[in-house]
Amino acid sequence: MCERSVMSKYVGLLTAAGLACLPMMSSAAAPTLTEVLGASGVTLDGYISGSYTYSFNDDNPAGADLQFRQFDGNSDSFDLNQAAFTLAKLPAQGAGGLVNVIAGEDAKALSAAYGDGVQNINVTQAYLQYATGGLTIMGGRFVTLAGAEVINDTQNANISRGLLFTNVQTLVHTGVRASYKLGSATIYGGLSNAGFGGLAFVPPPAPGNLLGPDADTQKTVELGFSIAPSAKSSFSLVGYHSSDNTIPVEETLIDAVFSLQATDAFQFVLNADYRVSKPDAAGVDDQKVMGLAAYGNLKLSDKTRGSLRLEYVDISDSFVLGDDTNGQSYTLTLGHMVASNLEILGEVRYDTSDDDVFVDGASVEDNQGNVAVKAIYKF
Repeated sequence: MCERSVMSKYVGLLTAAGLACLPMMSSAAAPTLTEVLGASGVTLDGYISGSYTYSFNDDNPAGADLQFRQFDGNSDSFDLNQAAFTLAKLPAQGAGGLVNVIAGEDAKALSAAYGDGVQNINVTQAYLQYATGGLTIMGGRFVTLAGAEVINDTQNANISRGLLFTNVQTLVHTGVRASYKLGSATIYGGLSNAGFGGLAFVPPPAPGNLLGPDADTQKTVELGFSIAPSAKSSFSLVGYHSSDNTIPVEETLIDAVFSLQATDAFQFVLNADYRVSKPDAAGVDDQKVMGLAAYGNLKLSDKTRGSLRLEYVDISDSFVLGDDTNGQSYTLTLGHMVASNLEILGEVRYDTSDDDVFVDGASVEDNQGNVAVKAIYKF
């Protein structure tokens, strides 16, 4: 009887201990959404960015206070720049797809670029992809290959976008793109809807519609090449050509980007653009734009970084400004990671030109300047 009593006691204790552990085991076993998606090869991530910008020039009664800016033209204003998520399944081989949605002030410029008015929610990318061997084919809407700067706020060194971004370069394309990887090199070819932007120097077809819908059969041809000779350097060259009968302007853009990680702490980036716009109108000269942007990005500590951007743009026979002109821009940005997924940035910028092209209240001046702060949270 005694042995049976002791045995019953041990069995009771083990049973109680097991039951006590069940909630903990159940809680620990519950997978997160990211883990569930990851098990299927699907990734989900996003970010939120907001900023405050103050211009040294007086308010512009007719529009944006800061000229030749697409994403940060508002002055003395708190802005929700981007609230974005990306859902993707892009296997190295086989079929996949990606959806990227952006909401906020920046989405208005993106929506206008598609001919969708000024909506503050934008489907920036949505495409299907198929990969086999070194060949990848994608179809849908996707970002451009041109430029050192991108739409995604988390992937830029500065708060503001440079003069080349949107003013000279393309943003997005709707069509098809094929790429083929050969060792450290990749070649690109694509065909997309006609008209590829350049929002400041080419007049839009209608207010609030920066590119307009593709109303004809002409298309934009994309050809590109990139190579990474080492883990610390890369070079890309891409060209776009569009004969768009909607505007009508025949466009050609050549864009080159070189990047060098000179040391563990210092990166140098150089971006050069050449763009020719040929209008189908008697007595109107071809507009030619040449631009150069140089970036020096310095890691100051594990949590702090700095970036200096210098830009020069030369415009011949400007459609918008009516003559030859040029512009320079100087931007200094500091960023500090206050948490592993939260960065606070501060920036001072000064733009100048040989001509009076910057609005300053009721007058027009040859310079404009601003300071800005931005917070970027990634999840």
